[in-house]
Amino acid sequence: MMKHSLQIALIGFISVAMFSCKKNENTNISKPLTVVGEPISDTVLPKKDASGNAIPLKGTMLAGKTYHITADVTINAGDTLYLQPGVKVLIEADGKSPETSPAFYVKGSLVSAGTKEAQNWFTVKETTNTPLSNASYKDDATNDPAYAGYWGGFQCGPDADLLLLRWTHVEYTGGAWGSNAADFGAKPGDARATVYMNRKSGFSKLILEDSWFFGSKDDCIGKCENTYVSIMRNTFNKLGGTGGEGVNLKSHVFGDVAYNFCYGIATNGLKTASTDGVNTIVNIYNNTLVNCGFRQTKATRNGSINTETNSGGYIYNNIVVNCKSGLRISWQSEKGKPSDTLNTSYGNSLTCIGRGKPMGGAEQYMIFIEPKQYTIKQPTDINGYLNGPTLANGTNDGSNNSNDSLKYDPMFKNYDVAVNSLNTAYRNAVIPTGADFHLKSGSPAIGVGVWKGGSGATAIPSKATAPLLMQYGFPTTVLSMQTGEFAPNVTAPNKDLGAFPTDGSGNQHVY
Repeated sequence: MMKHSLQIALIGFISVAMFSCKKNENTNISKPLTVVGEPISDTVLPKKDASGNAIPLKGTMLAGKTYHITADVTINAGDTLYLQPGVKVLIEADGKSPETSPAFYVKGSLVSAGTKEAQNWFTVKETTNTPLSNASYKDDATNDPAYAGYWGGFQCGPDADLLLLRWTHVEYTGGAWGSNAADFGAKPGDARATVYMNRKSGFSKLILEDSWFFGSKDDCIGKCENTYVSIMRNTFNKLGGTGGEGVNLKSHVFGDVAYNFCYGIATNGLKTASTDGVNTIVNIYNNTLVNCGFRQTKATRNGSINTETNSGGYIYNNIVVNCKSGLRISWQSEKGKPSDTLNTSYGNSLTCIGRGKPMGGAEQYMIFIEPKQYTIKQPTDINGYLNGPTLANGTNDGSNNSNDSLKYDPMFKNYDVAVNSLNTAYRNAVIPTGADFHLKSGSPAIGVGVWKGGSGATAIPSKATAPLLMQYGFPTTVLSMQTGEFAPNVTAPNKDLGAFPTDGSGNQHVY
């Protein structure tokens, strides 16, 4: 009996051991790469049919491969182009005409599933006709190749379902529109945005995560409409030659823009501007914006975070450094229409400005808050604006305290705000090598943001009188129906300000 019992025990032990080994082996096995449709083995695209017409593209671009794009690519409605991790897409383009500036026309879905370890790229190859930018081009919109507009970006039309770019580099966009410009609300010769979305019925989905956007002739994420957005933890750099925004969201857009780093953008880093009678609600939180707004010469275009016509949202926990102006809740935008102040809630942000060499002329110099707009300094804000009386139209007639220059330094780990304010250094659009925008111990931006565990001034805000804010939430829930690999990875507000909180969450990029 004892012998029999020992045999049973031994069998059980071996079974457990085998199960344990199998379990451990499984935890070390890499997840199989996703394949959508057929693998794409041809590396020169698009292929042509017997009549010489480009064949629409669908299927899976394979990990480790480099694909060459020689003409416009179309992804038909209902089809998906999927990029596995570690794919490089080289667009053969020179930006000299619409025909030599290929674009991706997305009528279905395009998913670039890069990873931190295996990032994806959409860029151009350096040639005599397509020189690339470098660190010597600090403030030269005329000659810097970053603003040349070599190719046409991602144009997502009336049937587009999804554009998802994850751990993906996108560079040198802005090639001019041709004869099909009117189909996208543009004119022939206009620069194409890096990303444009406007679904005819219902909503497209735009998910941009942990990606890099470098070099565009005008807007990067430009004039998107009828779109659900989740724009998280990206870097936007050298965007817009003499005008253009990093993110420019328009009519009927709902979602979140958070933990993004904007450096050297022509106009605003982040902007929402709907149309009269159409709502846009976008939460803008935990972003860091540096050196934005100085290539735009029009005086009332701001230079960091801007909301205009009938747009609102929760705007919290942002850091603005050496931009043309801090947050602007517009009374009168370019179109003469005000922001949706009812459905706007903001605060807990830091704005720091230097006092280098003034530019003069029509260019507005650095200020904390633009007077005679709806924006006022909130009790939880950290900046040198002095609230004034409320005017008859509801705007604030306050002023900026020039003696507060650099008083509100956020104390980045490796970026000297004072040095980068001297003379015209604030116009430099090159991110210094090794710069680190995390916060040093003792930073005034630590522990003062709104977050889920906060209380009092740091509690997640609620505005019961604002029906749309209550409906969409903070963060929003508009993309919660997405599941699996194609779902957004939303990072909630942090108790620290900016895109790089001290707990290591948020933006993961290294410069």
